[in-house]
Amino acid sequence: MSRGNEVPPKGWILADFDDTLAPDDSHAGLLRFILCRRLWPLLLLPVIALGGLVYLLPSRLLPSQRRLGISLIWWAITLGLSPLGWRTLVRAYCRTRPGLYREARTLLLEEGKRCWVISASPRALVRAQLHRQLPGRLPHRILGSRMHYRLGGLLPCFYCHGQHKLLPEILALKPSLALSDSPHDLPLLALGEQAWLINPNPARLQKIQARLPRILPKRWSL
Repeated sequence: MSRGNEVPPKGWILADFDDTLAPDDSHAGLLRFILCRRLWPLLLLPVIALGGLVYLLPSRLLPSQRRLGISLIWWAITLGLSPLGWRTLVRAYCRTRPGLYREARTLLLEEGKRCWVISASPRALVRAQLHRQLPGRLPHRILGSRMHYRLGGLLPCFYCHGQHKLLPEILALKPSLALSDSPHDLPLLALGEQAWLINPNPARLQKIQARLPRILPKRWSL
């Protein structure tokens, strides 16, 4: 498996964030972090569990189930959280994160002006992590799930996941490279002239290569 230190082709670069530019799922991590800091939303554990169950349902049964499921989880965990409290918890959580993969840091430092970061995580979370890791060196654009308050809690008004990452501004590009760790991002990976799959296990690599034979596996590390 390639170490991923090749020079990327010239042109626009599309990159997922969680488990691609940085290790672990910061979206799920932030939800756990908020829950551990607030604790009382554990009283709404049935709602949280229902959200998880709905999220995991096969998409053919309910096409919008991922957004519905994640909305239930977000609402239950953030019920009563103020905008100031939200920003404070995001900043506090970012201080616990391990940082970017070395290869991702190099890519963003050298090619950030042509990088679009597109994530299912809240845009505010991705932006805060990148600002902490690369102050003053943010990529060209950061796109992510858009959050809003409803019925006293936060939930995504737009969940930037899978096919929904193909926003009009993304489809208008002709990217030379797309990179992700996830099979859900196959629509995004297919847009790039080259496509990199970050740190896949053999089963995931085989699954994605069956649908996108030109995918190149890359091994990145902290």
